[in-house]
Amino acid sequence: LPPKDHMLIERSNLLSMMKLSIKVLIQSSLSLGRTLDSEYPPLQQFFVVLEHCLKHGLKAKKSFIGQNKSIWGPLELVEKLCPESVNVATSARDLPGIKTGLGRARAWLHLAFMQKKVADYMRALLDRKDLLSEFYDSGALMMEEEGAVMGGLLVGLNVIDANLCIKGEDLDSQVGVIDFSLYLKDPANILIFHILHIVYSLGLENELRTEREQRQNLQKSLQREQDNSIELRTQLQQLQGLHTVSGTQKGV
Repeated sequence: LPPKDHMLIERSNLLSMMKLSIKVLIQSSLSLGRTLDSEYPPLQQFFVVLEHCLKHGLKAKKSFIGQNKSIWGPLELVEKLCPESVNVATSARDLPGIKTGLGRARAWLHLAFMQKKVADYMRALLDRKDLLSEFYDSGALMMEEEGAVMGGLLVGLNVIDANLCIKGEDLDSQVGVIDFSLYLKDPANILIFHILHIVYSLGLENELRTEREQRQNLQKSLQREQDNSIELRTQLQQLQGLHTVSGTQKGV
């Protein structure tokens, strides 16, 4: 598939997961009826999915230690666009123990969530494609229509109260893996079809990749056969030449 098609499939999959994670988070938190903490699985998964969305199509920034991709760069822009977010950015920068841009970005997202400002901050960011283009490739979720849809979906999170402990959390090295089992627990979940769509899309991509690899291997085999054929023909011509020379010498 062309790169643009890959990006389109990825955006669609990420948006589907975002819809699902927000739906599960809101429904489960309302039924729980209490303030959420950092250990609440649907909330943890929401942050993982959001992080994947923010990382999509992120440009690698070159520095003296090599290339680095971090969502902290675009999130830092928010304080210029929303003055009320300055405290969030300052707190994220000043938290002790956090050494990476990703760790600061995660702290920022947690703090913004507690403020019930994630939607406002994201929409302010999404409205400035001119600034985002410095950090994202064209085709990235944040640069396309799916980003605007995500911004609208995030508004629903304002009904959730959360008290997240950030100090002491190892935000630098956490591994963000989407746990599909969390969403498969509820058989009545209408958005289960989005998971099936994702699995199907990923499976289709794997099939296409396998087919392409098989075709490449076949082409290599054919090339080897052609090379062998040429080599054999060359050897045959050399033998014929030797035979001709030998016959001529005998005649003399």
